[in-house]
Parts: sequence; structure tokens; C-alpha cells
Amino acid sequence: MEEEHSGGVRRRWLVDVARWRPSPTQFQAAAALLPPHHRHAIARFVKEEDRKRALISRLLQYSLVHRVLGIPFHQIDICRTTEGKPYLENGPPAFRNFNFNTSHQGDYVGIASELLCLVGLDIVCISKPQGETTVEFLKNFSSYLTDHEWNCIDRAAGSIEMLTEFYRPSTLMDNSEDYELVLESPRKKHNKRVVDQCYYL
Repeated sequence: MEEEHSGGVRRRWLVDVARWRPSPTQFQAAAALLPPHHRHAIARFVKEEDRKRALISRLLQYSLVHRVLGIPFHQIDICRTTEGKPYLENGPPAFRNFNFNTSHQGDYVGIASELLCLVGLDIVCISKPQGETTVEFLKNFSSYLTDHEWNCIDRAAGSIEMLTEFYRPSTLMDNSEDYELVLESPRKKHNKRVVDQCYYL
């Protein structure tokens, strides 16, 4: 697990779920740490990889609340807004603005937390359908992006950079709050660098 924090409650955790290959018994033991309603939600996923991501996401939420706020696991009550964003129902009054968000895609599940501002997190795999060039793929979206966004794409040095510029605006539009964006690039996987609040893997 990659971890970044600047003291207090601001945390950034990232887990490579591809490295975890639990047996059914190990999976059930990990799921047993969660309340029944979370276990039922995880079990509804059809694919094993989706169940694994859902389990890691929920375990990260409980682990974060426990480590940052010191609340015992069995006393943590995590609910979801109507939009699906998780939040702590029973947080201490001194941390009433504490919030966190999770995201997953591809091999990664992440969580970010803040005390004073709303936090958003998106993990995006930089990819395009097989059988198309990057330019052909991007032309499918010609009517959706602004001139400025297309100029940023045009100025990009290569295919991966063009796709990075393409995915950035859609992610930012999804997050009107403070955000973290994790982009998974095939050429830069496991080589983390920070650029404008974006983590490139």
C-alpha cells in the first residue's frame, strides 16, 4: 500500500489489488471485519475482481477512520449520501467536517481524506479500445470538449499524454470539490510522480 499524509487527518492511501490473491477463506475473514450491510453489498457483485475492489474500498474506509480518529471498528458507522459518497455518521464533534472519498479502477483502490474541505478522488486507467489509434478514439468525443481542452490534447507529446489530457477534464467535472486524480499509465505504472494534484502511476 502506498501512503501519503501530512499529519493530522489528511491522508492518501493507494492499494494495488492485483497483488492480493486471497483464498475464499481469507476473503471471508477480511469481510467479517465489516458490518453485515457492507458484506451484503460486496456479495452482490458478480465478478470476483469487483468484489475484491469493493471489499478493499470498505476496509480502507474503516481503517482510515480508526487510524485517524481512533474510533474502534465496531463503533464506526459509515453511511452513503444519495450520490454514493461515503461519510462518517458518528464522528467526534471536533472533527465534524472530516470527510473522505474512495475510488477504484483497474488494479488500484484509493482513499483520500480531509478535515476542512470536501475531498474527491478519481482513479482513471488511461486506455483506449483496441483496434483504434489514439486520434481515432479521441475524435469520437469531438463534440464534447471545449476548444481549450482540445488545444491541450493537441499540444500533448504522444499518445499517453494525449489520453491523459483527454481524461483530466471529465474527471475534474465530476469533482467540484478539492480532488485527487490518479492516472494509471501503462508506461509509468508503479513510478509515482505528483503533478497538479495528480498522481501518475
